[in-house]
Amino acid sequence: MTKEDKKEEKQSNGEVSEERDSEIDDSLEEELVDAADKQAEKSSEEFIKELEDQLLRAKAEVQNVRRIAAQEVTKARLFGVESLAKEFLSVGDNIERAIASCEAGEEIANIREGLELTMKAYESSLKGSGIELIECDGQSFDPDKHEALSMIEDDSLEPNSIIEVIQKGYSILDRTLRPSKVIVSKQSEEK
Repeated sequence: MTKEDKKEEKQSNGEVSEERDSEIDDSLEEELVDAADKQAEKSSEEFIKELEDQLLRAKAEVQNVRRIAAQEVTKARLFGVESLAKEFLSVGDNIERAIASCEAGEEIANIREGLELTMKAYESSLKGSGIELIECDGQSFDPDKHEALSMIEDDSLEPNSIIEVIQKGYSILDRTLRPSKVIVSKQSEEK
């Protein structure tokens, strides 16, 4: 073969090669476009899912905030009168002392009757407000509900039994407003 024949052959091979390269480039371009479209579709779907997830989380957060705020409002309303209720308790204590100090006599009987009626109205007002008397009779000492003023040795009772109530205690919604001041039994030291 002559140089010219070789040259022509190279040129024709080059043209075929360029055509093949062009076809390969076109198919690669199509594949890349398809892949990009699929990725865009996936990205859009993933983006939508992420937004839906964020929306659900935001809704849950709003519900939690509302629930907590409602609980706080309820607590503030129920326990906001606590200091006022403590003041009323001392008024009741004074009424009880006045009743106890009354002696037998006609005039004093009328005063005693008036004080007893006042005391009943006072107790019903407390109960209507959700303030309950802490019961101590026949119970064991409970540091959440009682305050021990002294301990007396008494072998006839179980240790830590309440012997006497010095000042009544009250609770509001199972929360101690004022503990009962009590005298508590203990075992003698001889044992």
